[in-house]
Parts: sequence; C-alpha cells; structure tokens
Amino acid sequence: MANKHKGYIDIEIGGKKRTLHFSMNFWSEFTEQLETSLQDIGQVFENGITLKGLRALIYSAILANDQEQNNDIDYNIFTVGSWLDDLKPETINKIVETMLQSKILGNSLNIELDKTGKPKPPKK
Repeated sequence: MANKHKGYIDIEIGGKKRTLHFSMNFWSEFTEQLETSLQDIGQVFENGITLKGLRALIYSAILANDQEQNNDIDYNIFTVGSWLDDLKPETINKIVETMLQSKILGNSLNIELDKTGKPKPPKK
C-alpha cells in the first residue's frame, strides 16, 4: 500500500502495521488539531515540526486512513503520542517525506527539506 505520491505509507506502530494516508481527510484533521488554516500550514513547518505537530501529523494520517477504510479506531491522540517513543528517526523522516510529496487540492506542498529535516526557504 505504500505509495508516497498517492500519500500512503505503512509503518509498524502501536503493536501492528498501520497505514498513514495524507489525503484531504488528513489535512482537515491535521489543521483542526493544530488550530491553523490550510493557508497558514507552511508556518507549522517553518522552523521544524514540534512534538505536538509530529503527534498531530501521525495521528491525523492514521485516523484518515482508518476512517476512510471503516477500520476500528483503537487509539486516540494521546495513545499515538505514547507510540512515538518507539518510532525510529528514519521512520519519522519517511513519514514527513511522504506527507511533503502528497498533494493538497491537487497542488504539491512544494516544501523541500534540508539535511537537518528543516524546510528549505522557498526559491524565488
């Protein structure tokens, strides 16, 4: 199921394989969790993502997929937060990379990361 360009990635988290989907449902939940608009979402990533942002990102992506597939929801945002302790940095990087390669309203986020994982300034 892992297809970065379609916004899907499978990871092992919470004791089982789960699919994250960076879809419109994801963006709706993610912006709600962070109390920001889609228009201002770039500011969330400006100085690198916070722990709250990372937790919201992973929770929103798992929730989007599970709700789209009518799967049972056996977690909440705090459960997902406790699962973050078990994620390797490489897995987090792959998740963020997949999200950045997904599309919002048919448009790419067009955010590039530098070697430290922080967004590069936009090209002029």
